[in-house]
Amino acid sequence: MLNQTAIYAIRAMGFLARQDTDAPVLSSLIAKEMDIPHNFLSKILNRLTQSGLIVATRGRRGGVKLARPAVEIRLYDVVDLFMKVDDSKKCMLGMHRCDGSCGLHLRWRIISEQFEKIMNDMTVDQVL
Repeated sequence: MLNQTAIYAIRAMGFLARQDTDAPVLSSLIAKEMDIPHNFLSKILNRLTQSGLIVATRGRRGGVKLARPAVEIRLYDVVDLFMKVDDSKKCMLGMHRCDGSCGLHLRWRIISEQFEKIMNDMTVDQVL
């Protein structure tokens, strides 16, 4: 259900949530520890910074850190930057004029509602 970018973003945020100190963490360390390609991670971190979920500091003691406590950052906030969670509510068959009456749609709705609930109920401190 999650695309690769959203998975990497959650891994990075979970890693930042586990840090014992408030000091910024180098992106190269996150990439290495979370097995994320560094160039890809840079783009993800840039987007997370623009959204206000993390703070980036340049310079000698630079790096990234969470902008607020991990318990306050829902998975939905992270995932929705890289894929639209609401898209999971659309017709699974891609029909533009779906009335929701087919058996597949009814079963898919249950799954998509649970997925959205998980994304809203879980915070990044609960991930890793």
